Formats: sequence, C-alpha cells, structure tokens
Amino acid sequence: MVLTGADNDPVHKVLVIEPNRQLSWKTTKRVFLALALCLGGVAWYFTSLGAWLVIPFTGLELLLIGLGLYLHCCHSHQQQVIQIDAESVSICDGRLGAQQASFPRAWAKIIQTRDPKGWYPSRLFIGSHGQFVEIGKFLIEGERDTLADNLRCAIQGA
Repeated sequence: MVLTGADNDPVHKVLVIEPNRQLSWKTTKRVFLALALCLGGVAWYFTSLGAWLVIPFTGLELLLIGLGLYLHCCHSHQQQVIQIDAESVSICDGRLGAQQASFPRAWAKIIQTRDPKGWYPSRLFIGSHGQFVEIGKFLIEGERDTLADNLRCAIQGA
C-alpha cells in the first residue's frame, strides 16, 4: 500500500509505504482471546476426565500462538517514509524513525530488477553513486510497479 502526501506541492513530496494489514492489534487480541477460551475449554474437559497432562501442553500451545500473532503484528506495522525535496531524496524507516539513506535528487536513480524466470518477486532500489537502498520489500508486484512509477515522476518533478 502506497500512501502519498503533499500532492499539490511539486517540489516537496512524501511517500509512506506500508504493507497491507489484515488485522488490527485490537482484533488480533480478540482472536487470541477466542482461541484461548476454546483451548481452555478443551483442556478443562480433558482435565475433568483425569488427563491433567493436557494443561502444560495447552499453555505451551497458547504461548506459541500468542508469539506468532505478536510477531505477525510487529511485521505488518513496518513502514518506510520517502521524503523528496528540492535537493535530496531521504529514505527513513518509519517505525524506528531512523534515517537509512539520503541521496541528491539530481543523481537519484530508481532501479527495478526482475527475476528472468519470473519465480521471485521484483526488487526496487533507490540510490546514487553506487549506494542503493531496497524499498517496498513487503509490497506485492502491482504496488511495487506503481511505487516505481510514482517515484520516477516525483523525482523528475513531472
């Protein structure tokens, strides 16, 4: 998903690149709670039948499911911010706020490499003078193509 800002200003552009989010954090917590209740009910049933050894494995299963959902949410909330002004193009990791790289706008290149056999997704790079940064790793092909076109237009000032 590519979000653009400052569309009316031809010199200053901001592009925020985020992956598609399937679940919000609130919904993820509700899904985990529903799974915990179902697993708790099954564990309670088997414990009432005398199979008490189910309880530690149910706890381990809940721990692994919770960890998986948490890591999925952390991964889906990453973003990259590309700021284009009159002199430079800056790429920032939006979640951490750390600047990855800055390139002169006049020398900035957009390179999109494709797998010759079509087995792997394309990769999109921005950079100059031999230093390149990969952007939009988490986008699908159509979104990556749109991002490449938007970046070329924004950098060229068209």
